[in-house]
Amino acid sequence: MPDKHAFLSPSSSERWYNCTPSAWLCEQFPDLGSVFAAEGTEAHRLCEYLLHVMLGIPDADPRPSLTYYNEEMEEAAQGYAQYIREKLETLKASGDTPKVFAEQRVDLRMYIPESMGTSDCVIVTEDEIIIIDFKYGMHRVPASSLQLRIYALGACELFRGLYDFNRVHTVIYQPRIHSVDEAEMGTDELYAWAEKELKPRAKAAFDGEGEFHAGTWCRNCRARRCCRELAEHQLAIARYDFRDPPLLSDEEIAEVLSRLDDLVNWAGAVKEYALQEALNGRKFAGWKLVEGKAARKFSDDAAAAERILAEGKDPYEKRMMGLTALEKLLGKKKFASLLADLIVKPVGKPTLAPASDRRPEMIPVENVFQDETNESEGEKNNE
Repeated sequence: MPDKHAFLSPSSSERWYNCTPSAWLCEQFPDLGSVFAAEGTEAHRLCEYLLHVMLGIPDADPRPSLTYYNEEMEEAAQGYAQYIREKLETLKASGDTPKVFAEQRVDLRMYIPESMGTSDCVIVTEDEIIIIDFKYGMHRVPASSLQLRIYALGACELFRGLYDFNRVHTVIYQPRIHSVDEAEMGTDELYAWAEKELKPRAKAAFDGEGEFHAGTWCRNCRARRCCRELAEHQLAIARYDFRDPPLLSDEEIAEVLSRLDDLVNWAGAVKEYALQEALNGRKFAGWKLVEGKAARKFSDDAAAAERILAEGKDPYEKRMMGLTALEKLLGKKKFASLLADLIVKPVGKPTLAPASDRRPEMIPVENVFQDETNESEGEKNNE
């Protein structure tokens, strides 16, 4: 039987919920992890510690042992703890007597075979249960995500015998993209979904049944590099025969745009998989291993610099550090007080983003000019 903490976990629920056979397929591939995952794990540990400090729970300071700890992580974790503090104060001011639980373990086995989970923070009141999840990544996660809904379900199971709440409030706190997303649903609605949708899909995933379905959930799938369903899904874009963009309809261009990032990521994953297999001796028709390009460099920079200096030449170039590096050097407060009046932010280069992006929509210069012209003409006609 697969490891309880890895198989049908809430964190991978979007994948196995939408593509049930992927649960067992992924077991055939090792979890290689990533720097981003390791960084997120450490940020969560710091959040747990700061929340424990706020609640008066004894805990050892993890900072000396964190590999990726920096000022940004500290501010993100402090912000998370402060958000929960303010949430508790607001609830108390309204007459509630909230109970808060950090890193709360929840049992999900009633709905998901062999599954347990840990919710970052659970706050329980007489009327509602609040699930708060910290995300350190840059990819926006909505509060309505499957993972958070499953955590909410586990928390409801744990506390509903003690409290008479009838509403679930989920929160994603994502400081690095300045996002706090919230969602609500009734507990009756949550349990109805769990019985009708979650439970049968989880059983199918655990039993290795169902059909493969490709989608955004493939992004973190361990099998994505050689999954035929995903390959067919991505290569379906070839039906446009790589026509020149002006020959595509607006609808076709919109579809291509919605698929490009995933297509590029998938292509990169396939290429990396093929390289690793080739290094292990596997042959792919029409391809071979070769030595990649490499730039020249000194075997000993100090020795090279010494010889150049002996010739009366300066081998070093001096340049101002970047703003981010200077901010880390001086500290954010000192940086702001010393240099804030000298910092300007140029207008960013126009780029296309999904309609769900929080940034305001730009108006093309031509449209602005046309609007101004129309206004001027209208004023003249009114004179």
